Amino acid sequence: MDSVRPESDTQIDSFPVELLEDRYQVGHNALYNRLKGLGIKPFKVSRRAYITAQELERLDRLHEFLQQGGTINDFLAQDPNPPADLSINRSEVPVNLTHLIGTVADAVAGAVVSSMRSTAGVIADAVAQRLAQLKTTSDPLEYLRTLEEAYRNGWILSTSEVAYLLRVAPRTITEHGEQFEDSGFVFRRVGKKRGEVAWRVAKPGDLPPPERYQPMDPQTGYPQW
Repeated sequence: MDSVRPESDTQIDSFPVELLEDRYQVGHNALYNRLKGLGIKPFKVSRRAYITAQELERLDRLHEFLQQGGTINDFLAQDPNPPADLSINRSEVPVNLTHLIGTVADAVAGAVVSSMRSTAGVIADAVAQRLAQLKTTSDPLEYLRTLEEAYRNGWILSTSEVAYLLRVAPRTITEHGEQFEDSGFVFRRVGKKRGEVAWRVAKPGDLPPPERYQPMDPQTGYPQW
């Protein structure tokens, strides 16, 4: 009777082909040329293509060789043949699911982190460049000219626009209530703009004088002065 080998003896670690481009940072055509040059033919399991761990190790060595300026032909000259155990029937290769899940998770997580770091770096560089431009070219009185233009034209400004001009947080603006004064201008709440509280720019001279309290003479009903 034929002996039955334990499952752990027959499982061969596999790596998804779809992750190879990210692993080596190359395009589809370049990856295809490497696979073709090494004679690697991926096998499929549940509609996904894989290569074995031995093939992955050989691809890694080829990648390092190419990074040093070599070519695929040069690599084949010193390592012409794949490992002997790569001649197995690919359709019968069982996949170690535990290892596969861990491999995919690590690769995806690494790609996401790299992408986030790259995006964050681009944003940080753009912000730093913009701040540098403002530092060297900004006119400190430009905000007053803008407020004067808004006053003369009767523009309605949103809370975020007023906050930007006065260099304060939008919350500081809304905490002032219905009206406040800053930088020689009066800002009066006049409804909504783009979903924010809106403000009309005025000047102190435009406002009516405050009402003075005048006590009434209880006998005549007229003001006492």
